[in-house]
Amino acid sequence: MRWWHVYLEVWGLSLGLATVLTWMGRRLAPRFGFMDRPSSEAHKGHGRSTPVLGGLAMFLAWTTTIAAGLLLSAVGPGLVSDAIAAYLPGVQTVLPQLVCIGLGAAALVGLGLVDDRRALDPLTKLIGQFCVAGAVACWGGVRVTFFFQNPLITWALTTFWILCVINAMNFFDNMDGLAGGMAAIAALFFLFVAGLRQQYFVAILAASVCGTACGFLVFNHPPATIFMGDAGSHFLGYLLAIIGALTTFYTPTEGAGPASPTLAPVLIPPLVLALPLFDLGAVIAIRLRRRRPVYIGDHAHISHRFRNMGLSSGQAVLVVHLLGLVTGAAAVTLLWMPPAGTVLVFLQVAAMLAVVTLLHVAPSSRSSE
Repeated sequence: MRWWHVYLEVWGLSLGLATVLTWMGRRLAPRFGFMDRPSSEAHKGHGRSTPVLGGLAMFLAWTTTIAAGLLLSAVGPGLVSDAIAAYLPGVQTVLPQLVCIGLGAAALVGLGLVDDRRALDPLTKLIGQFCVAGAVACWGGVRVTFFFQNPLITWALTTFWILCVINAMNFFDNMDGLAGGMAAIAALFFLFVAGLRQQYFVAILAASVCGTACGFLVFNHPPATIFMGDAGSHFLGYLLAIIGALTTFYTPTEGAGPASPTLAPVLIPPLVLALPLFDLGAVIAIRLRRRRPVYIGDHAHISHRFRNMGLSSGQAVLVVHLLGLVTGAAAVTLLWMPPAGTVLVFLQVAAMLAVVTLLHVAPSSRSSE
């Protein structure tokens, strides 16, 4: 239980820092020209110019939290219990990997800030994302193996996974509070699994991301007074992808948590992030079918579909978050489910996504569609 206290403290620290820094970003954004103007793109629905420095605020809150943890591990072992202090020397082992992950986050936040200040060409953004994802997969010790051993295959899988989650969160940032809330939910489930698997440092990363997203939501819940921008969606998507890759979901024997009765736990990360990933694929398919560029925003997202059914924006966001809780909770049960139960979990998620598909392809009742 001592570690769960640590996770709660990390969550609280990152939440407090993100709240304060987001408030500061909201005040400073107009001075530096980081404003999202609704007239700049046709699909934007907010009525007035809104600060767009939330991504930088979250990044600074996260890095400060991690830095505080590193400082504590270096100079303050006596401030924690002996059970936790015994693990502090391991920080030096993971420090190079953590530095690489942090540099990747900084690079993506920088790329997003440039795009938030003056829109970048979509290909330029994709190349930047690919370079960061590929570098972290190569030198950061972050690998999605999916039972493959070939280094080139695992590098490609990891790079593809990071790119998918970054762009899924980028696409999902289409309504006040939507992407931030989904990031907090996903990070919470990753925290739960990493904690059960006794991956303490990975769980701390997840707790810091969850707290950071929650702190940002203080000012981003509908009606939002600040946006995360591409800097924020890149930051959250990247870290969620990294945490999903670092967490051990499948263990064949008892040890760090329960033994896995099936291979299904390896699919927990895409199930936890099922809604953003599915929305990304569905929106791309819709735009291709309509012969529109996939990088031009529109109102084809599932959140917009709920709003077009008569829900308010806040209600639409809440429904999507509840669906995210359903898929995430179903995913986590795969840690213990026997084969028959695993089939039922996948049927449940498939049925829910089928409903989402029907909403995606249904004709809109509003002219904006």
